[in-house]
Amino acid sequence: MNSTIEYNGYMIEPTTRLKDDQHGWTLEVRITRAGRRTGARRCRAPNTYATEAVAVQRCLEFGRRIVDGKLQPKSDRAR
Repeated sequence: MNSTIEYNGYMIEPTTRLKDDQHGWTLEVRITRAGRRTGARRCRAPNTYATEAVAVQRCLEFGRRIVDGKLQPKSDRAR
């Protein structure tokens, strides 16, 4: 499911996946400055959702809040 959006100069890409125990879809995003291929910031939270569609929607909201500086989650720099 490709739901990548551009928001305030950044590309927000949901990278949700179904947990191994199948108890829900994860809250994970990759944020990259628009026009760049490197320097992606991968952010996640412990939240899970019953469907992929809901998880993608929440991932996009999560990414927007990060870009806006409203959240400071732990992140992993993509290599």
